[in-house]
Amino acid sequence: MKRRNVLVKIGGATLIQPADRALIARDLKAVAAQGHNLCVVHGGGPQATALARQLGHEPTFRGGRRVTDAAMLDIVKMALVGEAGTNLLAACLGEGVQAVGLSASSGRWVTAKRRPPRLVAGESEAVDFGYVADVESVHPKLLQTLWAGDFVPVLSSVVIDDAGQPLNLNADTLVRSLCEAMPFDDVFFVADVPGVFEDLARPESHIPSLRTDQVPELIEAGVVQGGMIAKLTEMTRIVGAGVASVWIVGLHEDAPVSSALSGQAGLRTQLSA
Repeated sequence: MKRRNVLVKIGGATLIQPADRALIARDLKAVAAQGHNLCVVHGGGPQATALARQLGHEPTFRGGRRVTDAAMLDIVKMALVGEAGTNLLAACLGEGVQAVGLSASSGRWVTAKRRPPRLVAGESEAVDFGYVADVESVHPKLLQTLWAGDFVPVLSSVVIDDAGQPLNLNADTLVRSLCEAMPFDDVFFVADVPGVFEDLARPESHIPSLRTDQVPELIEAGVVQGGMIAKLTEMTRIVGAGVASVWIVGLHEDAPVSSALSGQAGLRTQLSA
């Protein structure tokens, strides 16, 4: 099999249970054992929301996106880097993966700036999202260095601007920015559902493959709802950046990523041009 550059984005909801983290880590080990270059990005939204409520801070969302005030920024750092990132790194190291835990801004890999107020769907006025980032540039030198040593970078989406200010960056947006700047062959989104369904209550309605031009139709028809809208929108942009295969996979299989890479049948949704 040709050595491929593989990016795996792991949703925060799939990192809550230790058994799920162990499954993911074993799958990442299998991908690395196949000889592929591997980069991992993880989320932590559910962890941040749960921690905020434990601390008496009710999260605010506008247009489906989190508003990150100063208190929420501290919570995001604790939840993404301290909890989700550390737990994933521990699972990977425990399974023998040569993982390196990093912020996306480590070594100035990703440079970012604070997002200005902007109009979003469902809002009548421009929204100030607080300490939220927009990516300015991506520099692949650190990734190339880590791959040369057979390491697997595990990135949180907490980034830092030129003045040293930490900022919260949507993990799916980070994935898309990396793909626009680096030659990835395959991108996988590990989610709590194994792809797109016409009706989640009917497993037989699973959609195994989609073209990018079908996504707006599914959103308009109400088939795609909630967080899946933003995910498929980013996936469409990733395909537009030149990535041939973009997948949504779930944890119902023992090896959702490595099995797809090796061409085995499975329950997943592939998006292509």
